[in-house]
Amino acid sequence: MDALSDRRFQATPFQRTAGGVAYRCFGTGQPLVLFHGGAGSWEHWVLNVDALAARFQVIAFDQPSYGDSATIPWETDVAEYLDLCFAAVEEVAPEGPVHVGGFSFGGFIAAEMAVRLGPRLAALTMTGGAGFGKPVGRGFTLGSRRKMAEMLGREPTADELRDMHADNLAKLMIWDPARIDDWAIAMQVRNVARTRFDSRKISWMDGTPERVSKILAPVCIIYGEHDAASIPPIEERFRLCRAAKPEVQTHLIPDCGHWAMYEAPHIVNELLLDFHGGAS
Repeated sequence: MDALSDRRFQATPFQRTAGGVAYRCFGTGQPLVLFHGGAGSWEHWVLNVDALAARFQVIAFDQPSYGDSATIPWETDVAEYLDLCFAAVEEVAPEGPVHVGGFSFGGFIAAEMAVRLGPRLAALTMTGGAGFGKPVGRGFTLGSRRKMAEMLGREPTADELRDMHADNLAKLMIWDPARIDDWAIAMQVRNVARTRFDSRKISWMDGTPERVSKILAPVCIIYGEHDAASIPPIEERFRLCRAAKPEVQTHLIPDCGHWAMYEAPHIVNELLLDFHGGAS
């Protein structure tokens, strides 16, 4: 991938909906609306948008109170938040079939959008999707600027924060240490600094299988083999979704963690193009 086509090396203009939700468009065709994960932005899809834009009009959101989107009150409840997301979908894709994809926290949002779209939904994919309850028994905690400041008795330096974010990526997001590169760390630093909503209010809900049961269009669920966010385990998540919709497609990517779109972009891109392309 050369620097001219790589979204890591150029600014990508964004637009905002009437409700203040930022989004970026790539390519032409049927709309494929993408939702990012917690403490993230559209950049969670940075290694995917160009490949997907060869077939679709990719619309990558910064969800409300993330990235370049307008800030909403911290206490905004789940119903209000999902209403804001759906209003944004209706504005950017007002008619015709719509494809929806989501990562992690955005996977639950994507499932909710899929239900609300009803017969307009062409297909839904969830990569590392959330919405299976609180991760009880998770064997690690993530660092934060506040915790580090309390431990040090002072504000951490930029280098100390960078090391903390690299450690968080290794704990939760990326399985292969070699894939925790400077760009992944820079994205994490930037995205966390612009996070103004607690995604756990949605991620730790227990509603994804119920939503899958209501979807008539094709559904595909993707996880990295070593997804540290998957409590309950991946096979249990697959089982719950198959029970809700027997024909759901499931894929497990070997040697890969939670942020599969970044750690294994060529595999994820092929899966998404094949699946959504087959539903066009």
